[in-house]
Amino acid sequence: MKHLEIGVEGMTCASCSSRVERSLNRLPGVQASVNLGTERAAVDFDPAQIDPHALTAAIADIGYQAVVARTELEVDGMTCASCSSRVERALGKVSGVLSASVNLATERAMVDYLPASTTPQQLIAAIIDAGYAARSLHAGERNEDHKAHVIRQMRLDLILAVLLALPILFLAMGPMLSSSLDQWLRHMAPFTHFWDWVQAVLATLTLAGPGRRFFRPGLIAYRHLSPDMNSLVATGTGSAWLFSMIVLIFPEWFQQVGAHVYFDSAAVVIAAILLGKYLEELAKGRASAAIRHLASLQARDALLLRDGEEQRVPLDQIRVGDHLLVRPGERLPVDGVVLEGESDVDASMLTGEPLPEHKQVGDTVIGATVNGMGRLIVEAGAVGQDTVMAHIIHMVEQAQAGKLPIQGLADRVVRVFTPLVIGIALLSFILWLLLGPSPAISIAVLSAVAVLVVACPCAMGLATPAAVMVGTGRAAELGVLFRKGLALETLAQVHTICLDKTGTLTMGKPVLGEIRADNPQQLLELAAALESVSEHPLAQAIVNAAKKKGIEVSPVRQFQAIPGRGVAGVVQDQQVLLGSAAWMQEQGIATDKFDRADAQFVGTWVYLAVGGLLSGKIAIQDQLRPEAAAVIRQLTRMGLQLVMITGDSKAAARQLAESLQLPTFHAEVLPQDKANIVKQLQGQGSKVAFVGDGINDAPALAQADVGLAMATGTDIAMETADLTLTHGDLAALVTAIQASRKTMATIRGNLFWAFFYNILLIPVAAGILIPWGFQLNPMLAGLAMGMSSVFVLSNSLRLKWMRPWMAARTESPQARF
Repeated sequence: MKHLEIGVEGMTCASCSSRVERSLNRLPGVQASVNLGTERAAVDFDPAQIDPHALTAAIADIGYQAVVARTELEVDGMTCASCSSRVERALGKVSGVLSASVNLATERAMVDYLPASTTPQQLIAAIIDAGYAARSLHAGERNEDHKAHVIRQMRLDLILAVLLALPILFLAMGPMLSSSLDQWLRHMAPFTHFWDWVQAVLATLTLAGPGRRFFRPGLIAYRHLSPDMNSLVATGTGSAWLFSMIVLIFPEWFQQVGAHVYFDSAAVVIAAILLGKYLEELAKGRASAAIRHLASLQARDALLLRDGEEQRVPLDQIRVGDHLLVRPGERLPVDGVVLEGESDVDASMLTGEPLPEHKQVGDTVIGATVNGMGRLIVEAGAVGQDTVMAHIIHMVEQAQAGKLPIQGLADRVVRVFTPLVIGIALLSFILWLLLGPSPAISIAVLSAVAVLVVACPCAMGLATPAAVMVGTGRAAELGVLFRKGLALETLAQVHTICLDKTGTLTMGKPVLGEIRADNPQQLLELAAALESVSEHPLAQAIVNAAKKKGIEVSPVRQFQAIPGRGVAGVVQDQQVLLGSAAWMQEQGIATDKFDRADAQFVGTWVYLAVGGLLSGKIAIQDQLRPEAAAVIRQLTRMGLQLVMITGDSKAAARQLAESLQLPTFHAEVLPQDKANIVKQLQGQGSKVAFVGDGINDAPALAQADVGLAMATGTDIAMETADLTLTHGDLAALVTAIQASRKTMATIRGNLFWAFFYNILLIPVAAGILIPWGFQLNPMLAGLAMGMSSVFVLSNSLRLKWMRPWMAARTESPQARF
């Protein structure tokens, strides 16, 4: 039995705690006791019958909430997929851990745990016990100084290894290449085997100095019965060094087979692998450049106004409600509201629009955007990790930290890879020792060492996370913000895309269309007066149209809003009604006076009556997004099935579908039924993406395999969606699909290379080509191992050059539906 302490939120009385206790005790293999005072459940459970997830789910099912925390840890010392797998297993064994995901490329661990049962310090201790270093990271923290220190230290180790290995290589290989050099060295040696002892000293310094980064974690991995890449390198180079030392100390034991030493293999392999790991670290740094670029857009400090004085302070000292002065050309330090001044603000890094946005008193501004030539005083509304830019950075980091299903293949291989390689090395040593030509011991040692150092679980471990890191980072720069890495893989597999109409295919901003009246000017004046105090979405279109025509809005008395019908009030001493045809008919007002053939009209007619008589009607229509037609054509060319879903009338939906050449549409759909349509398509075997922007789209966004939200939409839509099109441009939908497909293609290429490399080179290293006169030298094997990881990272870095898809905007932006 295992014991867990689970914090429970929402309990208010003894019956609540009893209910939670009964719910837990009904589970198989569970004995639970719930304390209302401490708001904790003490649970003993049989892990063979149930897991902690089932316990928290049981609490949630009866309306309470288990207290679950998430922490992000930075892990140092991981070199391959075996390392990240071992860290995951070590974290998984900690009582109270619900899930742990370790990303080799970002060197981060994301852990969901029960804070009543464990703490971040215990998680760190588990990682340290597994042979690695770890520390907690606060939300959004990026330790660039630490990474720079790691690279600097690795560079020093590499330089030292090369300086030590070159003389060894000269002493070992020089005499083979030049007989005169061989004679000179023999002449200069004060005693027999002097130069071999020089090699021994230099090789020992190499393994004990730069090589320590492989030996210490490698030996710890053996202690945990989970050998990794460090173990392979340590075993290979250590075996070559140990064998050479035995030959040097007891040469008489090897008189029959030849007393050869292999200090060059040990030292040069360390130098070669360090070169590969150093290049790998540099590539990792470039792969995470997107996060650094986003972080660099944030202001470093702000000009705080306090008691009439200006004071330059760091951002972490800014509080909500503070007044900040933003001078021309400066970045907005935080999100807030303009209190004084007006200026054009460049928000292209968020919206993708090259034209600046004009901001004046009362307008909201976003941190990291650039102020133009005006002087602004801004009241801080969101600071620190609550700003829009901080949320974007955090979401990109979350997506990069996630683990894709395709990575499961590499993880399963890695679990058996290192033990298998050690077995192959041992087998090749025994076979060549027994069957090899003289000197068999030399062939056996070189083959075993070559197998151990050529095998590369690093490339397999980096194949997926490196591509995800670069792909999601570049996508964020192009206006596609993935909330989770899983969405990246799923979007590449999507067959069907469901598109909401209003706000997605159209601008979602109603505009005034045709006016039919005996006196259109007077009609618009009366309608604008009524709508000036209305909160209905259509009201703003009428008021804006009146303002553009220079019409002065009259005051309203006795205003009434009748939900679903219209508005009424007294304007210019006249009783005025403005609303739907059905409402007019309910009031006994005929609506056919201004009717004529409206078969092709798509939109909403609003009728206006004065003194009980119809005065006219106004068309309120939406505008098609200028890029919509081009996006639909491109998606069709990409082989995707497109479906439009809208709550509008069938006539409106049909006209828009025909205009955009959309073969399938669903009209007059209630919000809750949008999710049902998505479910029906999924039931037909399709992977479905849904694109929407409103609160009513949230159920469909959640039901879809991938939900995409327009950033111009509501917060709840963006919170529900798996990714957000941050520029508010539908063309980013094509960019998102292309980014996901290119990233997945890169991952498949990386995995193919990683597997092919090992399948090809391990047999060669084992000596399969020796009968034909070729044996892979351990020094070349070590260099090849390092280069395999560099290749995978370099292949992933190509994603940095992805370009956004641009629509050819030939369609008229005035097209209305």
